[in-house]
Formats: sequence, C-alpha cells, structure tokens
Amino acid sequence: MEDLRVIKTKAAIENAFLQLRKDKRLEDIKVNELCRIALINKTTFYHYYSDIFHLSEYLEQKYLEECFQLVEGYDSLISNTEKFIKSILHAFSSHEKIQIIFKGRMNQLVTNAQEYILKQYKQRMKTEKERMCVLFLIQGAFFILFYYPHKNEKAKVAFVIDTANTMIQKYFSH
Repeated sequence: MEDLRVIKTKAAIENAFLQLRKDKRLEDIKVNELCRIALINKTTFYHYYSDIFHLSEYLEQKYLEECFQLVEGYDSLISNTEKFIKSILHAFSSHEKIQIIFKGRMNQLVTNAQEYILKQYKQRMKTEKERMCVLFLIQGAFFILFYYPHKNEKAKVAFVIDTANTMIQKYFSH
C-alpha cells in the first residue's frame, strides 16, 4: 500500500488539475499554476508525472475505468443491448470528473472508451462485419447520447437502443 503522504500528494495534484481543467483547455494549464494550487513544488509534481499531458492521460484512464466499473451488465452489449446502453449513459452522465477531464475532447473520450470496449469483446467479434458493427455502435451511440441536441431524452435513448438492437440482430445472429 502507498504511503499516506503519497496518497495525499497525488490527491492534491488531481484536485488542483480538475479545478484548473474546469475553466481551461488542457494545453493552457501550466505546471507552476497547478503546483501553487496543490501546495507542492515542481520537483514533487515531476516525481509522479512527466508533464501535464501525462497527468491528464493517467486521470483519463483512471476515470474511464471508474465509469466502466459502474456499468451494469458490462458484457451485455450483444445479449442485452438496452441494459448496456442505459447503464453506459448513466455511468458517464453521473461521473462529474470524466466530464471535466474530457471537456472539449469528446473525440478522445470516445476513442478511449472504444478501445476499452473492444478489448472486452475481442473474442466475440469473429468477423470484420461484427467488428465494424461494434465500432459503429460505439461511435454513433456516444455522439447521439451525449452531444446530439434533442428535446426528448427518452426518445433519443430509445432510438439508440432500437438502432443498436437492429444492427446486433443483423450482424451477430448466425
């Protein structure tokens, strides 16, 4: 187990980064400013991270894993698509830190989530069409669920579920 001082230092760095990231683009965050807010010196920061981008990548992965731990029926994309999609929507919508860390970088969030999901389904995708189907579903579902402006959220979710079910029935029914 990590030393309590290390845990507290990393938490201070993370909290300072999130505070800055709420209002700034990743490229605009400076180590000096982060260290001042975290009440640490630059040497301490560089002991744990090589730069701001390294810290961001670490937190992106950490929060992505936290989101997927909240997903019920993680292995149910194909067997119970509705449960999977509703669970993904809930996990990502309710995880405030992931929204902050990927602010203005949705493409990176989708890419990271896609890689994570593909690892889980690698054994199930036997054909190139199945792989394309899963990739299409991930890209399309994330965009529609989180960025497509629609007044009726239930209708939007129902559309994604219906479309996903149709595609899965077509490409995964052998």
